[in-house]
Amino acid sequence: MINKNTSIDIYPICPDYMYSDIIYLTKIEEVIVSGIKIIQFRSKNLSNRKKRYLLAKIHKLCMDNNVHLIINDDCHAVKYLDGCGLHLGKNDISVSEARESLGESIVIGKSCYGSIEAAKIAEKNGANYVSFGAMYGSSTKHNAIVCNHEIISEAKKVIKIPICVIGGIDRLNLMNIKEYKPDMISMVSGIFKHDSPGREIKKMMELIKE
Repeated sequence: MINKNTSIDIYPICPDYMYSDIIYLTKIEEVIVSGIKIIQFRSKNLSNRKKRYLLAKIHKLCMDNNVHLIINDDCHAVKYLDGCGLHLGKNDISVSEARESLGESIVIGKSCYGSIEAAKIAEKNGANYVSFGAMYGSSTKHNAIVCNHEIISEAKKVIKIPICVIGGIDRLNLMNIKEYKPDMISMVSGIFKHDSPGREIKKMMELIKE
């Protein structure tokens, strides 16, 4: 289960793909063993066959390293892989539908973009965490609307479940986001654009501790 944190957790999101299975899985393994607690598998542009293959490998790595695997928009996969959670976006099934399908023990996260009202509804319907963003312009989602960072402070006043932020965050602007004290900070390119993503995570973890 995901809980409110006294410290901020780095929440990596897997990139769609990287050149080859070996390179992709090697970088993800480096991230999984870096000391993180949670990672999300997102695969919008992969074939079902490729997705199943990669997901099986990543699931085993997560189980071996006590890392919570969250799967983006695939309720079916969550049902059949032990210990996984689900993340839902704007065009996915509702939190209520997912909760009814998966039961009470599965972690469900919900993207709320720039809407505190959407976060309130998600919490009421059984979400375990909500995500706000983009915090900055994003190379992963070019059309993402950038949020005022004050949304984190405002959300913390009315939302009891953990709050995650995402969008254009990297080591250079991490300290600006840290000031608002979200529970989790999600990144894709801010981690995986580096030759050694695991080393980059460790550097950011040290910054968060300062």
